[in-house]
Amino acid sequence: MLMLLGVFIAAAFYSAAKICQVTKAQRVIMELESIALASTRYYSEHGAWPAALADLRPGYLAQQTSDTNPFGNVYAISSNTSSVSVSTILPEGLVTGKSYGSEVVVVNQGNNDLVSVSKTPESRTWKLKYEKKYIYHQ
Repeated sequence: MLMLLGVFIAAAFYSAAKICQVTKAQRVIMELESIALASTRYYSEHGAWPAALADLRPGYLAQQTSDTNPFGNVYAISSNTSSVSVSTILPEGLVTGKSYGSEVVVVNQGNNDLVSVSKTPESRTWKLKYEKKYIYHQ
């Protein structure tokens, strides 16, 4: 009986720890998205992508925004002429492309995953696309 109770307590602690990790991973995805959107706003005003998170403070990100994610890994910004990518490292298996859509790219690197979000200057939260043939003149 005591052994069974011990198994239940161990399972509860393991589940609680896993839920805590998943919650942290969800926070990381939200932070990646907010950094990427702040980068597009920066681009629209300066005509160039930010080189680091420091470029986004003040004005685009809150001063208290951390350079590291809840797991202690840094957020990195990289860009080319047409887009910016914000990435960080998470423990393996917490995030999948299927759970967060096509904007989130997950690349396995052994015990960790490199998770990144990319944006172009046209990216907005609405993700609005249209074709000219559907615009009618009145």
